[in-house]
Amino acid sequence: MVAVVAVLVALASMAGVGLLLLDRQAAPPAQPSPPTQGRDVRPPGDLTMRDDTTTITLTWADPSDGLVPFLVAGGRTGQTLGVMATVDAGQTSYTVNGLSPRVNYCFAVLAVHDTDQFAASDQVCTSR
Repeated sequence: MVAVVAVLVALASMAGVGLLLLDRQAAPPAQPSPPTQGRDVRPPGDLTMRDDTTTITLTWADPSDGLVPFLVAGGRTGQTLGVMATVDAGQTSYTVNGLSPRVNYCFAVLAVHDTDQFAASDQVCTSR
């Protein structure tokens, strides 16, 4: 139980840090973070989006082979992205529901390697 609480606290703190990382509007592609403490900290790769007007399905490549959870962040184009969901380790897709068909959105995914080791994917944005 203590381990579960520790993981939830770590993910909540990562959400705040993730928001700082994702506060970029037209940033160049993210570069992988350098390895720390002997671990290879890599961002999710190949982030793609399927836009079905009111829903968007995001898929990505898992750099950890199923060992780390993810944070999905999104928001309106030009605004700060907010954390929308926590995705379990091994899962490489997430569907966002209830979107406006007249608004453009951007999304990114963060791989949470540890409480102080995470990496953000590039952003993908709609073009409506």
